[in-house]
Amino acid sequence: MTDAWSLYDRMISQVPEDALVRRVFMGAHHCLVEAECGAGVAALHRGGVRLRLERGWAGRPLRELAACAKSWDFEVASAGVAALNAWHNQPERLGALGLVADAGSTDPFVFLAPVAARIAAEKNDGSRPRAVVVGHFPHLAAIAEHADVAVLERSARADTDLPDTACEYLLPGADLVVMTGMTLANKTMPRLLALARDALTCVVGPSATICAAVQEAGADLVAGSVVADAALAREVVTCGVPLHGSGALEHVLVATPRGRAALFSGRLDRVSFRTEGVRA
Repeated sequence: MTDAWSLYDRMISQVPEDALVRRVFMGAHHCLVEAECGAGVAALHRGGVRLRLERGWAGRPLRELAACAKSWDFEVASAGVAALNAWHNQPERLGALGLVADAGSTDPFVFLAPVAARIAAEKNDGSRPRAVVVGHFPHLAAIAEHADVAVLERSARADTDLPDTACEYLLPGADLVVMTGMTLANKTMPRLLALARDALTCVVGPSATICAAVQEAGADLVAGSVVADAALAREVVTCGVPLHGSGALEHVLVATPRGRAALFSGRLDRVSFRTEGVRA
């Protein structure tokens, strides 16, 4: 990808011009955008410049709010990502992206453990696979049984966390890469996907935008969320309670042909991706 903004521009341009915003909610942990086409959420990412989100979004084009994903105020950008998800993360659009209904789990740290084991089994030199996780996630032990795991975190939470600038050194040559969907808001996703182009790559979390542009940029698997209960999501977000485990979201998984092969015992050779005709 020659232009880092092209990923954002493609996602924004696919939001219809006539889709309008109904409400925007900014909570302590997440933001929620309700639009005529559905609702979308994103984790609230703090940092960057301090511009603050404009007021009065009700009745304005959803595409305008989605363009805020390009803001250097990461809170504003989070609202923009939620707006993108209000369009892209809808059930009727997931089938064409390779919706996986038979993976057994949509939790990446469950379904990626056997994938790591399969990568290890395919190695012929006796070495362990290298897994790089962008964002400090819990429950990495199952993957660590089969791979050497490095965690990159901008704000280190453990003594073993590496700074996110280590991505330039660790992602090239990695076998498995997992990155938080929040990387879209903080503008690191295009570079991270480019660095991880030879790895099996999974974008995860409620902020993950599920669309062809992310897959074509290099994400083999996207484990994201659809708002299943907008009223409950609104209550949870405004109360400042984390959405995880609230029942407001339905967790979904989409896969490119290579991602699906990794999930279901196929070899992990990279294959070309085309949006047309991709089915789980």
